[in-house]
Amino acid sequence: MLKFIFIFIVFLSSQCFAEKRLGPSDYQELVNLGYNKIDAYADDYSRTKAYWFKLEEHLEIKPKYLALLSQKMKVNGKETINQHIYNSKHHFFGDKKSKCVGKKGVVVGPLNLSKCDYLKVKVVDDEDLDKDTFINMALDHCSETKVKNLKTQNGKDLKISDTKKCNIKFINFSKYEFAKVLKKVGKDEDRPEQQKLSGKKTKNLDQFKKQCEELGFKPNTEKFGECVLRLLESSN
Repeated sequence: MLKFIFIFIVFLSSQCFAEKRLGPSDYQELVNLGYNKIDAYADDYSRTKAYWFKLEEHLEIKPKYLALLSQKMKVNGKETINQHIYNSKHHFFGDKKSKCVGKKGVVVGPLNLSKCDYLKVKVVDDEDLDKDTFINMALDHCSETKVKNLKTQNGKDLKISDTKKCNIKFINFSKYEFAKVLKKVGKDEDRPEQQKLSGKKTKNLDQFKKQCEELGFKPNTEKFGECVLRLLESSN
């Protein structure tokens, strides 16, 4: 009987701590946080159009994670901070063949890419995707993908230049701050007993901090935290 009760409690606990999927009911709260009402992924849109996703469309497929990223750039020669939405159920790393959609909504073959009506990323299963992996994927795509020949929905050219590194503002409803993330993976003595890192991880963390200092990052700053976090993630 006691064994059954224990299993039941563990089951309830696992349900309580499971990731809450986003849905249409979360629309207004995300808008209030600053999520774009409409956005397009970074890509090379030569001879085709960008598909502009509405926030409602992101939420309709109930993603596990929805991240809002910011990036400094010049748009038509004017310096600005652009914002991008990344959806964990979107295969934004897909090639042009997988994104290419014809005028009647039919996927176009590899020999007819110039006939794409627009590029739209495919929906994939994100059930086994963890948050750290998604963070790295979104940051890599946002920072590395060069936007070419992007137009607004009305057909106005958007000349993107001088793009800088991307930063995450929110993941779902949580503000993402590298300084706070760094604090969470601090030294053993800074953490509760049940949450302590292993000696090996702590040693690695100290090495990462030292490396970041040697690279010129000032301790206890957001840039320093970002540096340590990147080294920590790459080691895993």
